[in-house]
Amino acid sequence: MADMLGIMVTKYENLDHIAGVVKAAKAAGHPVTLFMTDEGVRFTRDPKFQELLKVPGVEFSCCDHSCELVGIHEKTEGISYGSQYNNAGMLHDSARILVF
Repeated sequence: MADMLGIMVTKYENLDHIAGVVKAAKAAGHPVTLFMTDEGVRFTRDPKFQELLKVPGVEFSCCDHSCELVGIHEKTEGISYGSQYNNAGMLHDSARILVF
């Protein structure tokens, strides 16, 4: 998608900024995909972050290997668990990328 916004989350911080960007991009009519890796996968268990899963039309994925490294073994519904291949696909398909 030519106008897709990709968001890579590598740290477990800045949730308010991430949520604001996701909601603003969707309100402007842009497709959004968000990939979590490293410490960013901790958001998969964060109740405030899970509210973002309710925003329609946003794709969420995370690195399963990073989850294992930080001790997250439960899967959260609405998030696709995969590998850095998901990240590579997001980078390829996005017009712009933000990294948090």
